[in-house]
Amino acid sequence: MMIPAFSRFCLAAAIGALLSSCQKDEGPTLVDGQVIEMRTERPVPYAWVEVYAQSGSGLHSGYSASTAPRQADATGRFHFQFEAEAGTSYVLKAYSDAGHGSHWGEEPYLKKGRKNQNLRLGVAAPAWLKIRVEQKAGRVPDAIYAWGPWRDQGYISSLDLRPKDYGAVTYHVMDSTIPESGLVVHWDANFGGKVVRHEKAFSVQPLDTTEVVLTY
Repeated sequence: MMIPAFSRFCLAAAIGALLSSCQKDEGPTLVDGQVIEMRTERPVPYAWVEVYAQSGSGLHSGYSASTAPRQADATGRFHFQFEAEAGTSYVLKAYSDAGHGSHWGEEPYLKKGRKNQNLRLGVAAPAWLKIRVEQKAGRVPDAIYAWGPWRDQGYISSLDLRPKDYGAVTYHVMDSTIPESGLVVHWDANFGGKVVRHEKAFSVQPLDTTEVVLTY
């Protein structure tokens, strides 16, 4: 027997409404997956995993930790459950005691009241840049101003060096996922107002240290 078009429309609408009402927007939410290092895709053992939540703003700056950290196992695997609230968005972040951390804007969103399984939670590993000034006889610059892809204490920073600083070695933390094209240190050597600009490319592996010597 043929069902009239109007009846078919009503039936489809009723089914759609029923399915929509069955979709959960809160309640027990399963989180299951593995923490991996972004660049190498290797597991990050014993990383800490946290659920971040925000309601209303729609901006990443509005997110804050909403659960206690859970520690992944030796293979970076994690599996836990939390209570999601309606009207709230949730993302998953991770970090490690070695300095790994999530990138804002790249965390997986969580489906509330559902099973979020086989998540791949990428984190960036730190790397360290060691900078020193070349030591040689003769005239030295009155000042050296250097800048590059490092972030000290979470902020982009630079070096404003004087002759008394030239014998020291400084260490700077950076994100090991920076593209090779961005791994460049720039510096200006100032000789009595005459500035000579230099730059040097480098490479570094996750959790490793590399050295750049500032020449003049």
